[in-house]
Amino acid sequence: MKFSLLSKILFWQLLTVLFSSQLYSQYVSVDGGTYLMGSSENGAEEDEKPEHEVSLSAFKIGKFEVSVSQYDSCVRSGECTPAHYDDGKCLAWNGNKFIRVTVPQSYRNPDKPVVCVTWHQAVAYCRSKGMKLPSEAQWEYAARAGTSNRYSWGDSPPSKERCAFSGKLENRGSYSPNNWGLYDMTGNVWEWTRDLYDKQYYSMSQNQNPSGPDAGFYRVIRGGGFYSGPSQLRISNRHWFSPDFAELSIGFRCAR
Repeated sequence: MKFSLLSKILFWQLLTVLFSSQLYSQYVSVDGGTYLMGSSENGAEEDEKPEHEVSLSAFKIGKFEVSVSQYDSCVRSGECTPAHYDDGKCLAWNGNKFIRVTVPQSYRNPDKPVVCVTWHQAVAYCRSKGMKLPSEAQWEYAARAGTSNRYSWGDSPPSKERCAFSGKLENRGSYSPNNWGLYDMTGNVWEWTRDLYDKQYYSMSQNQNPSGPDAGFYRVIRGGGFYSGPSQLRISNRHWFSPDFAELSIGFRCAR
């Protein structure tokens, strides 16, 4: 069967529309607004203080963490470099120190969140999709989903029925989403954000669309991972990691 040039053009236009629709269905539109960022509760760490008002413009953020299959597709296209599963560059915490590990085969299933990618690799993936990593303020706003909850489901303590923690890596979306339809904002994998880390940043942060400090080395990670404790799973909790290192419980999602 022969197709005219016009038919071929229409076919490829249809494929482009379908791909674009599929891509954006994986993202949640978040209305702009104002919220209290950080924490003043007992047990809050010093870098979560002071609790302060932040206003954000509207944005989109990934409904899920980026999956193994999505990242592998980017590698095949030549726009991303392979995750550090087998090259001895992936780190994991053994309770006392970071050790180098090979990623278990069970963690490489297509719908697991991709792990063992550096901040630079996460940035490259998001850029290939016309996206970027969320700012720290965007991430916390999306995780809170219009609440002041300690965790994405409320204030009750974490359990294995609510999120992946103190155990093993789970498929994306294995637990209920938050109020805005975002999955795994608490637990499963820590998530890279755009911002540099500064312990004192909240005392000098901008109030309108803050983008993090101008100088620093480490990048902020948020949300806690599958072997985090309850304190690290709190929405306001801040942590950091070298942008050049890959770790077994760190992944990411994109925003725009």
